Amino acid sequence: MAVAALLDNALAADGRLAAMVRVQSPADGGLVAVVTTAETDSLHGTLELWALDAQRQDFLTAAAFNASAFLTPALRWLTTPSTSSAPVGGPRVVGVPDVEMIRQMLGVFRTVDNQYGGGQIRERIVRFLHHDVAELLRGRYDAVTGAALLSAAAEATQLAGWATYDVGRHALAQRYMVHALQLAGAAEDRPLGAEILAAMSHQAAYLRAGGEAVDLARAAARAAQDAGVGAIAAEAAVLEAQGHAVDGDHAATAGALDRAERLFDQAERATDPQWLGYFDEAYLAAKFGQTFTALGRGDLALRFARRSLDMDERYARGRAFNLALVARAHAQAGDVEEAAAAGHQAADAAEGIDSARSRDYLAEIADRLAPHAGLEPVASYRARAAELVG
Repeated sequence: MAVAALLDNALAADGRLAAMVRVQSPADGGLVAVVTTAETDSLHGTLELWALDAQRQDFLTAAAFNASAFLTPALRWLTTPSTSSAPVGGPRVVGVPDVEMIRQMLGVFRTVDNQYGGGQIRERIVRFLHHDVAELLRGRYDAVTGAALLSAAAEATQLAGWATYDVGRHALAQRYMVHALQLAGAAEDRPLGAEILAAMSHQAAYLRAGGEAVDLARAAARAAQDAGVGAIAAEAAVLEAQGHAVDGDHAATAGALDRAERLFDQAERATDPQWLGYFDEAYLAAKFGQTFTALGRGDLALRFARRSLDMDERYARGRAFNLALVARAHAQAGDVEEAAAAGHQAADAAEGIDSARSRDYLAEIADRLAPHAGLEPVASYRARAAELVG
């Protein structure tokens, strides 16, 4: 009953969960709290989202993205104590091999996402969540297995949200991120929660919601500090800088960038979670470059954009983004022919990658170069971009 009571407090369920719980002895002899009726409101909502998305319900595309909708879940994450979750109590007994299966599948999905874009994995990972992960969450498991299962489910839900963001379905991506944060809370996985808050900030800044991006980045930094993961704190600082840049606050941007650099240098990386492997010097340089382009300072962005190309080749989509960043920086700096040449490289890298963000960057370069459309290199790039952007 203690687990249910904690869930009641965490989910503001007014004692309903405690009333639904009985205790039974599983095969391994441990005591497991089992919810005998429907799932908790939070878990039920997550399972419903997966089901509706897998069934391609049209109404999921009707809502609009609202960055402010991230703030209440973020505040709850920071102020609500971590809790363990109770299993739903279905017939299947869930063990460590089941959790490992989810993590191995996540590794495959991440590899494909990084190489070929979110459009190549989005429907597949949604089906995986709906058919495979949901069945496990409805099963029976002890507290340790349950925490690992919920953490893996949170990772998978975040990745589904990231892929949905990458294909440009922003309101639906937002829902996935919120549910991923709730699952991470139920798993007591504070580092993963900090990373999800950072992803929320990333999306908000991309959609030009600078104030919300700053707030979410600060929430991510607080969560990262509490969890003792310095790399996420550094990532949060550079995301805060990007939010300030979107709002045109040069002084706040400079302060956050300075903090990001110091935190990155101080971070102890040996104990980083496996999913944080993407965050390296090239990634940080790319975020610096994006921040300076948001300020309109292509001259400053260019040296960071070039440094970002010294990156792990496994991140093919990221390379396409970084080449586009070089082109955008050149265009802002007035280097028209260099921008067109870098744009061609970005277009080459983006070919075969299913990513709305990649297409958006190519379109932005074409728009910036439009005043120089009479120049042959610019005309050539604009024609190529039009083919890829569609």
